Amino acid sequence: MALDDRGPQLAAVTLFFLGLAALTVTLRCFVRLFILKVFQVEDWLAVASMVNKPTLPLEGGGQLFMELGANRDKASFVAYTAIVMHTISYGAGKHLAAVPVEHIPLALKSRWAAELVYVVTSMLAKFTVGLFLLRISPQAWQRTVICATLLVCLAYHVFYAFMAAFQCQPVSFFWLKHVPGAVGRCWSDELVIGCTYAAAAVNAVADWILGLLPIALVQNLGLSKRSQVLVSCTLALGSIASSATIVRIPYIWQLTQPGDFMYEFTDLAIWSTTEIGLGIVASAVATLRPLVRLVFGGSSSSSLSSPRHSYPSRSFHYSWRRSGTVAVQHRRTRSGEGPEQQQRQQGYYRMASWRKDSDGESEPKMPERVRARERRVREAN
Repeated sequence: MALDDRGPQLAAVTLFFLGLAALTVTLRCFVRLFILKVFQVEDWLAVASMVNKPTLPLEGGGQLFMELGANRDKASFVAYTAIVMHTISYGAGKHLAAVPVEHIPLALKSRWAAELVYVVTSMLAKFTVGLFLLRISPQAWQRTVICATLLVCLAYHVFYAFMAAFQCQPVSFFWLKHVPGAVGRCWSDELVIGCTYAAAAVNAVADWILGLLPIALVQNLGLSKRSQVLVSCTLALGSIASSATIVRIPYIWQLTQPGDFMYEFTDLAIWSTTEIGLGIVASAVATLRPLVRLVFGGSSSSSLSSPRHSYPSRSFHYSWRRSGTVAVQHRRTRSGEGPEQQQRQQGYYRMASWRKDSDGESEPKMPERVRARERRVREAN
């Protein structure tokens, strides 16, 4: 039996993902600030996609102020949740016959704002994952793929945001078109639906690219098969929202439904909320491995941010091969030897890159000695 009011169902899904996203983003900030002691650009984007204060004056006819140009700092999952709850209060999820006529423009105005916040929040979630992978990608082709994916997402999201904002002329005709005597025009339903399907395809492809790329990232880290699978799955969590994007596609037709649109739009609203909620949650969970090791692995916090041995490097491997070789004078130089004899005893060393074992610890390779007559080196200062 179909529910007569699906508003509580939409509210439950929205509040569930709001709480889950708030928890995971908070844990992400804890890991980055107090365990790893570093806070990068992608971490700020994760916070921006989650927490910013919306402006929603509800009194006096339900005026809702949301302009992405001058107030893009208010576009976040918190703002999206507030707008969805505002829409439900004016009848979203109910059959059109059960909604007071004066509430319909207010609900459509909130829906218009929710579409814009959805686009911006979805884009921020993509950049949170993409910049995180870009920072740990060792090869040029991987960085090229990530940058190209993010640029395509940025370009289309900007286009789609303008389309959603200005699909009706004047803009207010979007929520006043069911009011008798309102004058205006909107883009055709086919054009709006086509742009929305294209946006869903771009999001899904971007999520799959960012989700499969970690498999290539771990190939050259010297990890065991088990560790490669675990690290790949952890990094790929940031793109799990693609599943919700794909499930959302069959409901896109509800965007321009002319009939019982207050009720039938609920499925699309639920899966849109699930998509951006999963995107924020999964991108945060992908960074929580140090916290899991700290709580369940019995390792200290220092082992999560630096190797357990006192090597002069961080947790990621370094190579000193590009910094030139260092001339080292042997201590066992007999007195009375001339410069030529001392030069023959002079060796050149270089450190090889650190190597990771399956437990995450570092083992240094033995220094490689290279004679000056065998290899051309740069003289030490």
